[in-house]
Amino acid sequence: MDDSKWQWFYVQMSEPVTFVTDMAYLFYVLKWILKYDFDDLSYAVYFQDIMDPESNPQSLIKDEWLPVLRNRYGQRLKKELYEIYYSLNEESDNDVNVDDSVIF
Repeated sequence: MDDSKWQWFYVQMSEPVTFVTDMAYLFYVLKWILKYDFDDLSYAVYFQDIMDPESNPQSLIKDEWLPVLRNRYGQRLKKELYEIYYSLNEESDNDVNVDDSVIF
């Protein structure tokens, strides 16, 4: 990466560093996130926390940050989850009845 990309990544890291409960967790999820293109690292960490492949029963985002991130990213997360569901099932013309009360 060139200097501008490193600077962008550094700025992107500043917020997630403040809202995760464990720095080791942040570095753990970065191994998943950095495999893909992302435009907002805070969202990517939030998404990874919700969709954790290890199925951690408890969020590793600080309690005071969860409502902030839900307000900021709730609609985007819902939209992306619907898109994933539709792409997996290839039945986009059927109504989907998803209980999103756990996530939102």
